[in-house]
Amino acid sequence: MSLLTYGQINYKPKVVVLDPYQTKYDPALLKEIEPFSAEYLSTPEEDKHYLDSIKNEKGNIQKMKIAEWEFRKKMDFGSEFSLSLDIMLMYFIFGETDKCLVFPSHDTSNGQISSLKNVAKRHDVLWVVNPLLFQTYLKDGNKYSKAVIQVYDVKKNKIVLTKEYTGDTKSPGFELSCETGTLECTINNILNPCLNDVILSILKHYQH
Repeated sequence: MSLLTYGQINYKPKVVVLDPYQTKYDPALLKEIEPFSAEYLSTPEEDKHYLDSIKNEKGNIQKMKIAEWEFRKKMDFGSEFSLSLDIMLMYFIFGETDKCLVFPSHDTSNGQISSLKNVAKRHDVLWVVNPLLFQTYLKDGNKYSKAVIQVYDVKKNKIVLTKEYTGDTKSPGFELSCETGTLECTINNILNPCLNDVILSILKHYQH
């Protein structure tokens, strides 16, 4: 879709959130994980209708919404995590600067500098948020998800964050409220501490 070409406007910061490079799921949880997988083939008419519905939004908001529209067309549990991370990052970074561009991509990266650099170039961004691992498992009868998150800084050509997070099924409340006991809560309990680290990694190096 043409609006995904960002043109010459200098949005800051520009961030892409990737799909998990590696996913690991406990076989006992596959029945709960399966419903997250879905594929939707929109028609040209539906795409046009969506574009028309957001044509009065600011340019960067249009771009973020279109990227999310495209991303949602093919989902699984790993991409559910990436989309949730993208939405919350956009929400908090937009609160700091309305000139930002934060969007998801089904691309993945093995976490090597060369791979992350290529992804950043392909999407014309200065930051790559890379879930290197996303794992969901049972332990002592309780459900958990674990993620290893990287943040790559293009200007420094350096990974400025690599950290592991684990989430259980208790609702963290506030913006990340969820139904206790669900797999959604395991995602939200990763996002709760992860968001702060990722946002600080980006904004402390970002010049207004």
